[in-house]
Amino acid sequence: MSNRVWLGKVGALFLAAAVMTAVTPARSLQAQTRSSPPPLQQLVHSFDISQPEATAYALWNAGQSDRHEVWFRVISGEADFQQRLRVYKEQAAPRSPDSLPPISTLVYEVENNNPSQWFFLGVETGFFTYYFEGDNRLIGDSDFDNAHAVRVQKSIYNNGDLYQISFEDITQLDDYDDLEIEVILIRR
Repeated sequence: MSNRVWLGKVGALFLAAAVMTAVTPARSLQAQTRSSPPPLQQLVHSFDISQPEATAYALWNAGQSDRHEVWFRVISGEADFQQRLRVYKEQAAPRSPDSLPPISTLVYEVENNNPSQWFFLGVETGFFTYYFEGDNRLIGDSDFDNAHAVRVQKSIYNNGDLYQISFEDITQLDDYDDLEIEVILIRR
């Protein structure tokens, strides 16, 4: 094969890759499926957090510069409405309770409350905040409404934290079981 033909094929391949990159923008933050997180070791303390009128729950690595990793999964849900979970990852301190980060920091979205496998958000160093947003809508509606409340059970372990987060989709705040997720933050 002549150099001219070979260079033509390489040029065509380069052009095709450039077109694919322009058509499919790269997202630097993605949730990756994994089998399971590392085990948490020795429970220290556990407590409940209720946030009436909250639409999302934010957690962060306590401002530490230590290495950490975050895992999450959908556990279940008993809802009359269609549920949506959105997960954001931002390298910044937490925002005010009623503010979410920009959509460019979205790393995962699913429009149901079916149990899922574990998702891994990577090993990080530095201050990161992770937002878990629960939304809902009537089947057939085009727009999602925000959750009406969030309830969290936080368990602190020697090497990390376990969060069981439940979203409520009606204003009566009845059972907090419309969308339930589990999040693990491991400190390294």
